[in-house]
Order: sequence, then structure tokens, then C-alpha cells
Amino acid sequence: MGSLLKVQSLFPLSRSDLVSYGFVFSAYYLSAELGFYLYSTFETSPAAIWPPVGIALVSVIYGGYRMAIPIFLAQAAAFTMQPSGLSLINTIISIGYTVQAIAALYIMRRLHFVPQLYKLRNTLILAFVAFVVTAVEPTIATLARMILGEVSVSPLVSIGRAWGAGIFSALVITPFALTWYPWPTLPYTKREVIEVMAAFVLLLVTVYFLFWTPYPRFFGIAVIFLLPAVLIWFALRLQTRWMTLAVMLTSVIGLAGSIVTHSGDDPLNAELLAAQIYIGMVAAIFLVFVAVVEERRAAYERLSHAFESTTASDAAKTQFIAILAHELRNPLAPIISSLELLGSQAKDEEVVETIEVAQAHTVIIRRLLDDLLDTARLSQGKLRLQKENVRLREIINHSLASVNEIFRARHHTVSVSLPPEDISLHADPVRLKQVFINLLNNAGKYTDPGGAITITATIEGSRLLIHIIDNGIGIEPELLPYVFEPFRQAEAAVYRSKGLGIGLFLTKSLIEMHGGTVTAHSSGAGMGTEMRICLPLPEPVVPQQAKASPEELQSNILPTSKSRILIVDDNEAAADGLAKLMNLHGHITHACYSGTEALAMVSKFTPTLILLDIGMPEMDGFEVARRLRTMGFTGAIVALSGYGQESDREESRRAGFDRHLVKPVGADDINQLLAELSK
Repeated sequence: MGSLLKVQSLFPLSRSDLVSYGFVFSAYYLSAELGFYLYSTFETSPAAIWPPVGIALVSVIYGGYRMAIPIFLAQAAAFTMQPSGLSLINTIISIGYTVQAIAALYIMRRLHFVPQLYKLRNTLILAFVAFVVTAVEPTIATLARMILGEVSVSPLVSIGRAWGAGIFSALVITPFALTWYPWPTLPYTKREVIEVMAAFVLLLVTVYFLFWTPYPRFFGIAVIFLLPAVLIWFALRLQTRWMTLAVMLTSVIGLAGSIVTHSGDDPLNAELLAAQIYIGMVAAIFLVFVAVVEERRAAYERLSHAFESTTASDAAKTQFIAILAHELRNPLAPIISSLELLGSQAKDEEVVETIEVAQAHTVIIRRLLDDLLDTARLSQGKLRLQKENVRLREIINHSLASVNEIFRARHHTVSVSLPPEDISLHADPVRLKQVFINLLNNAGKYTDPGGAITITATIEGSRLLIHIIDNGIGIEPELLPYVFEPFRQAEAAVYRSKGLGIGLFLTKSLIEMHGGTVTAHSSGAGMGTEMRICLPLPEPVVPQQAKASPEELQSNILPTSKSRILIVDDNEAAADGLAKLMNLHGHITHACYSGTEALAMVSKFTPTLILLDIGMPEMDGFEVARRLRTMGFTGAIVALSGYGQESDREESRRAGFDRHLVKPVGADDINQLLAELSK
């Protein structure tokens, strides 16, 4: 009684189990009867074609060890229906096939096999089991025949014949069943359906000529080599299930052709064995091949998805940075105007010093916002150079003037050594100044007070070499390869300072856009830093007449007469602050806070200059400018915007603007604009 309970607990019989047992029993029994039919009808070896091996392997993969019961019963029933009946040797053979299936399942589970043949690992495990475990039953059957004295052929021939049939069955029937059960949905396009049909037509034609005709060659090509060529198409273009179906059709049609067209010159068993070896080897190779292709295809799809996700994330980040930098400009504008107003009215030395400190920090914020916007433009591929003929001496002088406050505050000594002739470059002057300001600003910040900074320029052939050398804190050798990467500042204590760590990244990008290179050199911490810039020269150096100095240029931007300025900005604090500031500089101003109000005020105020914000609600600056021109306004209209790309400036020109200023702007910006407009 106890043993019966153990058997019932090991093999619980539910209704679904009975259905599964019945299905496996039927499939195994019918396939065994097919093997016996071929044996009796065509006088082949009983083991020459033996489909039950593949059926048994599929059964245990899906049903587990319990499928041993229907496998044994089906094999025994098949023997019972034969003339020899269920003899002792046939009973041992039935046990051998059952043990073989159980051993295969045990090994597969130990190797963590999953019935997914589009993965290379699973395909290799199946191939290993097909070539190794299928030797179990032939060995058991041969040993039993030897013991019982029923061996009619050589033991090696007996084992080899049954083993070959088992390998063939496991490599053809098992993969086909694993990929087509349960029946898959096939959501193919019309083009894909046509390709699948074309591939199978070519396969059937090839198999027909290979196994059903006596012609070994066509056009000098051995037909046997055409089958792998067709299966390559299946592997590269179609999925694993189509490959297993192609192998199954090749096996059925090929073996049928070998039997039907057998001439009798050679033993049929030998011909069937040769066909099975050929098809089995092709099946093994191409099952592995298609698994590799499927894995590569899946990996490519994952990489593509990851790339698209990363690209979208990077684009969103870049867009966020651009919007953030733009939005931060709006509150910065009234701060700059207010500080200029306070500075012009303050008398107390301590108050003046406090205001100057605040103004210096607004300059830093403005530069940071500019760097953020430029980084976003570089990432989006929207940064464009506006090249013209510029002079190196002028660029250096303007750059030094921009960082003079840092050098003066830290008591640095600056020496400049340039060639006697004024070197001409074909470059974007704004971007080139940005490069030198970044490098000089870094040299000033990372050099201890009282340090020395040297700027030298030399000409070597068609290249201009510029060296900016300081005796500051230097750079550790392991950090040198990374100094031009964005946002690296926070990773190295040496570089932690006021900034975002993108100045050198922008510098390198801008220099490369000019066709040049920039490199960093340092002997280590405390040994100073050298930045080397190499730029192409457009033509042989020609002496040019020097332009006015920065000091002279500064004096030229002061207005020579009063102007009537209408300031239009929905940010009331920014409009009022700029209006008061320009009043202080001797101009007559009026502030409006909407496009509608500005259109109504033009005829009353009669401005000579309109400073017009672009991003206003209800009616943006572009629409206001177009309406002003339609109304006949002939004065200067200047755009105020947080965006300053060439596309933004071009859109401003099309709308009727004369100039485009990027926020925030101060009195010097407006005065310089007035000076340019008066020429």
C-alpha cells in the first residue's frame, strides 16, 4: 500500500495528465508504426528511420519525467503489433528508449535548457544531447542481444545504425516540434509572406533535384552544395521556426526520394544512412547558425532600442538645458539693470564695493548661461560659425579686457608676445574671443595670487601656434586626458571652482570647428599649465593697419544725442529697470508690457528705437514687429530674446527687426547699439 501511494504521489493522474499521456502515446505509437512500416515495406533496417526518438525527447521536455509512462507503453504497444510480439528483447528495447528519454531530460535540466532555440546556448545543449544521449538505447539493446545471443550483425554496426537514426530524429523532429508547438501567430507583412514562399519554393526545387533526380550537377555545380546555400537565406532572413520547417521538409522529401528512386545497385540502408548523415549535419550546423543570427538580431534590436532611448533622453536633457538657460536670462535682466542704477547713484564706498561684487557675479552667471546654451547647441548640431577676416591682436586685446578684473583682483602679471605683424585669421570673432576668455579665465582662477601668465604666438608654416602658460596649481597626469570632457570638474578636486565644467569642452569644440586643435600640458600638481592652440592661417601673413584699442572702442559707444526708446517686455521689472537705466544715460524712455499697448503707444510716443521682447503672451514680438512695419514705422526695431542662434536672428530679420540682442542687456549694450545705428 505504501509503495502504491509513493507511485501515485510521483505520477499524479489528473484529467489534463490523461490527455497529455494520450497525446504522447498516440504520437509516439504512430511514429513507431511508421518506422516499422518502412522496415517491412522497403526491407530497411528497423532502426534506419526511427522518428520516435525525437517524439520522446519533445515529450519529456514539455511533460517532464512522467512522460516515461506513455513512452514505454507506446513502444511496447508498437512491438506487440509486430509479428515478433513483445518478446524479452523487445521489452528491454522499450525500457532502453524510456531510459534514454529520462537521461536526456536529466542532462538538459542540469544544463538549464530552455526550449527557446533562437538562443545559441539552448541550441548547443540540444545538439549535445542529440549526439551523446541517443547512444543510450542502442548500447542497451546491443548488450541485451549479445547476452541473449541474438546479434545478427557486428555490435558496432548495430550501435552505429540505431545511434545515427536517433541523432537524425533528435536534430530534425525535436527542433521542429519545439518551435511550432504551441502554434505560433504569424503577423507578417505581404512582403515577408512573399519572401517566405519564395524561399520554400527554392528549397523544394533544390531538394527535388538533390534526392529525386539522378543528376549530380547542374551548370558544373554539384547539387549537394545548393542546399546549404538556400538554408543560408533561411538563417539570415527568416526566423528559427522557418529553418526547422525547412529541415523537416528536406528530411521527409529527401528520405522519400531516396526510397522511391532507389535503383538497387547499392543497399538501401547505406543510401538512407548517407542521406541521414548529410541532412543531420546540415541541420546541426544551420540550427546553430540561425541561433547565432537570431541572437545577433536580438542584440542589435536591444542596442537600437537602448540607443534610441539614450538619444531621446540626451535630446530631452539638451532641450531642458536650453530652456533653463533661456528662462534664467529673464530674471537676470532686471537684476543687471538694477545694479547699474544703484552703482550710478551710490556714493558710499562700501555700497559701491558691494554693488561691484554683485555685478561681477552677474557677469559669471551670464557666462554660465551662455556656456549652457552653447553646449545645448553643440549637442543639437545647431551651433554655426559666422566667419570673417579678424586680427589676432584685436582678439587677444578684447579677451584680456574681459578678464582684466580677475587678473587685477588676484594681482597676476600678464605678458604678451605676438609677432610684429598683425596676423589675420578667417574666424568667428565672437567664438574666438570666447575661446581665449575661457582659457585666460581658467588661468587666472587656478593660479595663486601674484602669479604669472604668458601668452605667446608664433607662425609655423601655414599654422598659427598660441601658447597660454601659467604657473598655477597644474593638472595631475591622470586627469590630463579628461580636462576637455564636459562636466568633469566635479570629479576632480583640483578643478572645483565656480563653473559647470563645460568651458574647456566648448573651447575644444569651437577650436575644432575652426579647423584647429587645442591640447593641455602640465608636469603635475603645482607645476602650472600650458594650453596650446593650433589654428590654420588663411593666407600668407600680410601687415595690416591696427584698429582702435578697446579703450577707444569703449569711448565710441557713448551716445552723442538723446534717443527716444520704447521698451516692450511682459516682464515689468525688466522693462522698468532698463527704462530707468537708459533715462540715467540721458535718453527718453517709455515702458510697455504687451504688444497691444506698444502698438497704441507708438503714435503717441514717437520713438526712434523700439526694444521689443520676442517671447510675450497673446502677441509675440514677431507679430508686433510685422504690424509696426505695416503701420509705417521706420525707426529701428531691436529684438530682445533669450535665444541667439543664427536661425533666431534670421527669423527676426524676416519679421522686420534691425538688430537682435540676447538677454540680459545693459546700458553699454544699448549705447553700443545706438552708436552702430547712427553710422
